Amino acid sequence: MVADRRRTLLVLCHGYPPYYGGAEHVAAHLARAATAGGDYEVTVLTSDIGGRLASRAEDNGVQIIRVPTRKREWSHHTVLELISFLAAARRMLTELVAEVQPQHVLAHFTLPAGALARSIRRQLGIPYSVVLHGSDVPGYQPTRFGALYRLTAVWARSIWRDAANVIAVSNSLQELAARTWPEGKITVIGNGVDTARFQGLEPAEEVVSKPWKRIVVVAQLIERKGIQHLLAALATLPADEQLEWRCDIYGTGPYRPELEAICHRQGLTERVTFHGLADYDRIPRLLAAADVFVLPALQEGLPLALLEAMAAGCPVVATAVGGIPAVIEEGRNGWLVPPSDVEALRRAITRILHRPTEARRMGAAACETAAQYDWSIVWENYASLLKQGNQSGSGPA
Repeated sequence: MVADRRRTLLVLCHGYPPYYGGAEHVAAHLARAATAGGDYEVTVLTSDIGGRLASRAEDNGVQIIRVPTRKREWSHHTVLELISFLAAARRMLTELVAEVQPQHVLAHFTLPAGALARSIRRQLGIPYSVVLHGSDVPGYQPTRFGALYRLTAVWARSIWRDAANVIAVSNSLQELAARTWPEGKITVIGNGVDTARFQGLEPAEEVVSKPWKRIVVVAQLIERKGIQHLLAALATLPADEQLEWRCDIYGTGPYRPELEAICHRQGLTERVTFHGLADYDRIPRLLAAADVFVLPALQEGLPLALLEAMAAGCPVVATAVGGIPAVIEEGRNGWLVPPSDVEALRRAITRILHRPTEARRMGAAACETAAQYDWSIVWENYASLLKQGNQSGSGPA
């Protein structure tokens, strides 16, 4: 019977694993959760990277279609590359929709995915929802996109206004988006974590036997991640022969040369190591071997890396920005510090390294918190909204 058929969902996101980035992995985890739940058949439209990926693939039951675009890097997308994806995807929308026959479209980022979803609705009447991740919201990164935000704000309002649902990954992002669209309704659904990846972990063998405490960072190497402030804090850690430490930084990005220069100036080159991108499958064991995970970001939504560290039972120190304070309860499952506060960062790290019993208790509490953010639970919130959107969706505008 028709009523027994699974719903069809088209996911739009300019990046998708093996791309490296939090929002890309959010799109993937939600698509997998939708498929695993048995209610949805999911197809993802994303971008290729210079012909290095197959045009069609399958991932955990999710069908992936990649649009050829002129891309060079795995870790970030330039404005011109986003425009390239938008133009290429527009050319194949009619054929794609005829093939997939989606009942709903889920767009990650206002632009370019939201613009594509709006085109589908205007042409064919298929409802869509937009997930706001951060940089797509006017005002989120004013130093980088200030002038561009002035141009895209009107476009963003029109995309959000026509959507069945607009979803922000944190309360702070919802509040920021409301400045552009004060009359609109924006629902907050936080990001999640694949808790199964972090169960029954054994720490990575190559680090567990080392005679020092391990401080770990997993992040894009961009200025707003605040790693420069962590390095300043590490440079002021008091000399302590009883407490040797090392800091391992996993990630890539354009800010790496500047961070390496800071290490050199601060005399940290023997204690701080830049490893580049960590293999996705190794991240859980690397986190399990850490004594403290640090995320000193200046701006965030709800970072996946933080939830993953918590799921691994790792004590965390993070800045009180974005959706982080909604997850971290000060002194119970982690420590919060003000952004850019080097001294507060140093004190929090020192406390965890010097108090192993407290650190273990905090790591266990962090693991319990992470269980509440499993992707299966997060997807239930999305599924409820999408069902409402289908029921209230209108015809072509």
